[in-house]
Amino acid sequence: MKSKKIILRKLTKLIAIFLVLSFNKNIYSKSFTLEEAIEYGVSNNKELKIQKLNIEKAELAVKEAKGHAFPSLDFTTSYYHYIQKPIVFFPDFLALLNNSTYGILFKEGLVQQDNTKLLPMGMIKQSFVLNNQFESKVQLNQILFNSTVFRGIGASKIYLELSKYNYQATLSKTIANIKKAFYACILLKNVAEIYQQSLRNAEDNFSMIKSLFNQGLVSEYDLLQAEVQVENLKPLVENSFNAYQNSLNNLKLLLDYPIEDTLDVIGELKYVDFELPDKDKAIERALQSNLDLKVLEYKKKVDVEMVELYRSENYPSLVAFSNFSFAGQSDKLNFQTYTQSMVGLQLSMNLFNGFQTRSRIKQSIINYKETEEQVSQYRAYLTKLLIEKFMDLEKARKQILAQEKNVKRAQKAYEIALTRFKEGTGIQLEIKNAELDLRQANLNYQQALFDFIIAKIDIDNIFGEIKYE
Repeated sequence: MKSKKIILRKLTKLIAIFLVLSFNKNIYSKSFTLEEAIEYGVSNNKELKIQKLNIEKAELAVKEAKGHAFPSLDFTTSYYHYIQKPIVFFPDFLALLNNSTYGILFKEGLVQQDNTKLLPMGMIKQSFVLNNQFESKVQLNQILFNSTVFRGIGASKIYLELSKYNYQATLSKTIANIKKAFYACILLKNVAEIYQQSLRNAEDNFSMIKSLFNQGLVSEYDLLQAEVQVENLKPLVENSFNAYQNSLNNLKLLLDYPIEDTLDVIGELKYVDFELPDKDKAIERALQSNLDLKVLEYKKKVDVEMVELYRSENYPSLVAFSNFSFAGQSDKLNFQTYTQSMVGLQLSMNLFNGFQTRSRIKQSIINYKETEEQVSQYRAYLTKLLIEKFMDLEKARKQILAQEKNVKRAQKAYEIALTRFKEGTGIQLEIKNAELDLRQANLNYQQALFDFIIAKIDIDNIFGEIKYE
């Protein structure tokens, strides 16, 4: 009977393992370093893909704009058959000839005057086309002057530069966001490990107290206090682990990584000191190299070009042209053919279009002024933001140096509290407080490292520096 139960229990375990493996067979596990996370995120970022397409489109727009200034060569051919020929009313030349002839004869006395010989003058229907016609023509046009075309070329080039800076700005933000999310995972991973270490310390302490209690060396109060400490730490450990998992899910979303797959991060929060640049020089550098500001400045240039583009509609256009044609006509498809060619110039200029051009120019000027205000506002915002980030960086640096020493002091205090208790000169409350201080010092140190790294990432992004490490 027992052997049957054992076999049944083993069979149940095997089935459970099989089901778990079947359920998880498509789950993929991956560990990312920071560089790998950035590379994966950049290659999968949909906004960056859209920006690349915009650059390609802008490059083609430049080619299109240049194409308007190149010669254009057109070929046309046509054939048509008249079911009813076009008619024009023409003077009656037969009557005119008849009357002229008799007029001369009457005048010279060669024929006796007889007005009945004269025909009435009028208009007759006459067609001057044949039933079948064809024509093949080649025409060459070359713009000699058209301000709109030339302005369009310049505007398209500036728009191309705008698209490139837009891509760079998006890339810089994407990398910065991936770095922040990655280091947030590292921070919460370290926090979870700190709480787990605290739980291990509490469990070791509880085992020691329990052993001493069984020997009658400590009171039940000390035992209960140690046990309560263990139980209070368990939900904190679970919460820290859940927070770490949530941060990993946020990173997955940012990287466009399958949410159902397992992901881990490899790295550490590390303090690398560097010399802060002079504040005034840093502000000047930010105003010169910030990518978002460059996007706005190039947008302002595009707005200027649009004003001039619409204004150029008031200027004349001069086009040179030449053509060659081969044509023929026939009533019964036995065509008689001929050729024709010409060259010429065409000057055109709009005199009035209902104030459309004037209205477009005013709208473009308003767009330019709006962009100019945005540039001015963003320059002030950048200055304010950079000063704040410098303050955050300096504050984090001081915290790191202070908390690094504080962790060592807290660790030593905890070891002393343990020793004092084992020697009978300390109390359980000292261990509890020392462990709490050690945990808090470790948490503060990790938070200071994280704040320092995030401030550095933000400053790099303000400077327009695209770094993969």
